[in-house]
Amino acid sequence: MGDSRKHYIITTVILFFLSIPVVGTILYSLSSSWGATILPDGFTLKWFIALFTDLRFLVSLQRSFAIGIVSLLVSMFVIIPSIVISAYYFPKVLKVIEFISLLPFMVPAVVLAVGLLNVYSGVNVRVFGVPLIIIGAYFSVAFPFIYRGIKNSLDALHLKSLVETVNILGGTNFEAFRYVILPNLKKGIMSSGILSFAILLGEFMYANLLIGGSFETLQVYLYNMKGKSGHFTSAMVTLFFLFIFAVTFIAVNIEKISKSKIKRKD
Repeated sequence: MGDSRKHYIITTVILFFLSIPVVGTILYSLSSSWGATILPDGFTLKWFIALFTDLRFLVSLQRSFAIGIVSLLVSMFVIIPSIVISAYYFPKVLKVIEFISLLPFMVPAVVLAVGLLNVYSGVNVRVFGVPLIIIGAYFSVAFPFIYRGIKNSLDALHLKSLVETVNILGGTNFEAFRYVILPNLKKGIMSSGILSFAILLGEFMYANLLIGGSFETLQVYLYNMKGKSGHFTSAMVTLFFLFIFAVTFIAVNIEKISKSKIKRKD
C-alpha cells in the first residue's frame, strides 16, 4: 500500500509540472492582458473569434484535414492487406515489415525529408488537390502506428483457422478477409487510424521542408504567425491541445465506447 501511494504521489507531481505550460497557454489565450500579475487582468474570447474569422487559418485547417484524410486512406489501403497477406502466406516477411516500421523512428525526419525531395524531384501531381509528395511523406509517418495497431489486433486472431473455416464453408480467401478478418480488425483500425490522423494533423517538419508556403498547413500557418500576437498563437495552440486530447481519449477508450453502444442497442 505504501509503494502504491508513493507511485500516486510521484505521478501526481509529474503531471502537475507537465500541466503548468498547458494551463498557462490556455489562460494566456483567454486573457485580455497579462503583465506582472500571477493571474490575467481579464478574460476574453476575442482571440478565438479572431482565429475563426481568419480566412487563412480556415484554409490551412482544411488543407491539414485533406492531407491527413487522403494520406490515412492511402496508408490503410496499402498497409492492412499487406500485413494480412504476409501474416497468412509469408510469416517471415512480417519481421522485415516490422523492421521497416521502425525506420521512421531511427532516421531523423530531416534526413527523410531530404531523401524524399530527391525521390519526388520535379513531381507536381496532386490527388484531390493535395500534393503527392506530402502524401508519400505522411505514409512513412503513419506507417509505424497503423502497423502496430493492426498487428496487435491480428495477433489476437487465429488467422489460418478462420480462413480455413471459411474455405470449408465454400468461401474464398478474399471473402474471409472481407467478411471475417476485416470486421475483427475494426478496433485496431479505428484506434490506429485516429491516432495517426492526430499525429499527421500536428506534423510540421515534412510539411515545412517539402511544400512550405506553397501549400500552407495548420502547423506551417502557426509557424508563420508566431510573430503576430502571443494571445493569437496561444489560442491556436489551445485548440490543437483540445483536439489532440479529444482524439487520444477516443482512441484509448474506443473499446468502452463501442461496448456502451452495443449495450444500448440490446
